[in-house]
Amino acid sequence: MMKRLLFLIAVVITGLQASANYTTPGTGQHWNLDDLVLNSAGDLTYNGTNYVVNDTITISAGDTLYINQDITAKFLTSGYLFIKGVLLVDPPTGALFTTQTVPQAYPGVRIEVMPGSVIRKLTFEYGQSFVIADCSPRFDSCTFQYNGQGATTSTASINLFRSNPVITNCKFLNNFRGAISGGANISNAPQVYNCLFMGNNTLNGNVPQINLGGTGADTCRIINNQFLRASTNSGAIGFLPLGPDVRTVITGNLIRNNRYGITLNGGANINSLISYNIIDSNNTQGNPNLGGSGIAFSGGAAGSSQNSIVTGNVFTANLWGITIQGRSKPNLGNINNADTSDNGKNKFINNTNANTPFIDLFNNSVDPISAQNNYWGEDNMTPAQVEAKIYHTPDDPTRGLVDFSSYLLLPVKLISFNASRSPSAITLNWKTADENNSSRFEIERSVDGNTFTKAGSVNALGNNGVNNSYSFADNQSVTAPVTYYRLKIIDKDGRFNYSWIVAVKAMAATGLSVDRIYRDGDQQLAQISSDKAREISIRYIDTDGKILSQSKLFIPAGSNVVVLPAVKKTGGNYYVQFIGENFKQTALLNK
Repeated sequence: MMKRLLFLIAVVITGLQASANYTTPGTGQHWNLDDLVLNSAGDLTYNGTNYVVNDTITISAGDTLYINQDITAKFLTSGYLFIKGVLLVDPPTGALFTTQTVPQAYPGVRIEVMPGSVIRKLTFEYGQSFVIADCSPRFDSCTFQYNGQGATTSTASINLFRSNPVITNCKFLNNFRGAISGGANISNAPQVYNCLFMGNNTLNGNVPQINLGGTGADTCRIINNQFLRASTNSGAIGFLPLGPDVRTVITGNLIRNNRYGITLNGGANINSLISYNIIDSNNTQGNPNLGGSGIAFSGGAAGSSQNSIVTGNVFTANLWGITIQGRSKPNLGNINNADTSDNGKNKFINNTNANTPFIDLFNNSVDPISAQNNYWGEDNMTPAQVEAKIYHTPDDPTRGLVDFSSYLLLPVKLISFNASRSPSAITLNWKTADENNSSRFEIERSVDGNTFTKAGSVNALGNNGVNNSYSFADNQSVTAPVTYYRLKIIDKDGRFNYSWIVAVKAMAATGLSVDRIYRDGDQQLAQISSDKAREISIRYIDTDGKILSQSKLFIPAGSNVVVLPAVKKTGGNYYVQFIGENFKQTALLNK
């Protein structure tokens, strides 16, 4: 009844007065959308179903806009939300900011200066950009899609200006430009954890999905994300600082099917740690003259090389594993110093292109490169076989020499590693083959995906001619929403490798949770955790609420990856709904 009354008031006001930009008075008040409908003289209206943003709404410094209900706000082409105060978005299920007329773009949202903004469960789509200036809001469990259509190539779905936002558990899908960007000569240090980047840069500009300049005194952290299937002209992560320093940690990410994986262009102003990422099949453009590196280092000058350490990564099926140009001189492995953070342990497997077939490391610089203690694709390789995978002085006397000594033989081939949760413990299971000189497995636990501590240890069974199976139950009570695990695989001589990271969500009160939904080729997959074997319903619904299909699925106890039933694709978006005993979860999918 109240919303109906506000709607009638808004209609009367709109009829008497042409809409003009509305600004809250800045008196320290909390505003909701209904308050703005009542006071904005038609700049924000309510039509009985959706809020409509007709012009610019400005929330003044000192004021707060609070959205704590499931709402849809539709923006006209002149609609803009300018937050000079604080924006708090925390609906029960989700809020949607979208365009009044798909696919027509609207200017978007801007937050600036004031601290304290928190945005949760917001879907932001068809805007030019979500601009963040001189502040560091937090985004959690948001979706950014179809943004940037009318913007410049350098403008992304989230555009940063002197800001260090925390971005967790978000999805960046099918944006017209990149996902997150900041100016090359401006310091921005976003903290990006557990996000999905997929299908971005549909206009196919020459930009990566994350595109940044310097970070200044702060450190940018890009940890445990997935960068999948950008356009053929897009890389995953790029840093091009013109002035400010770069300090970045890029760890635990899956970087697959981009034009290139990571690029860092600069000299002593770049300080990076790139560790334990899987960098796979970044070859979508297919032209080795224009891209295809797992990591591309460039820039620098004599005596002013990068301070970049590359350790524990897996490079597979890229056009090259790593390329080095200019005087960038990254550290790819050095076991001759006391520092153990740069001990190599990278794995190079089947990186190749037509110009330089099966070259994992291309040193196109005059500098010597340290690349000790890495694995070059096969066990028991001779120095000549490793040499054949590296382009350096023997191939061109003007190029620097690569030191690949003490190259790594894998103590263990890990076949599988997974985790399941019960009410009393988290159980880890893994299988190995070809254990050579292996000593033990240390199980490491983390609540943030960044800092790991030892949770236990299991002795290796050794090379007994069969595959070995292991199990470890972590009985410690962990209350974090997500718990991360990895294996530290230790050789008898003290060398070690890390496994990939597995994540286990906290069990929902019902004992059932849908942890992740993703696509692999033509299949739609879901990771579902259950405290017991049970049957659930899978329902596909279009955006008008029409049920497209419904089926049953049996879920064993534990953490399971299941193939979702196929649904006929007719274009547009649709929802998948999981229904169980006292449980319902809905997610937006793209056709």
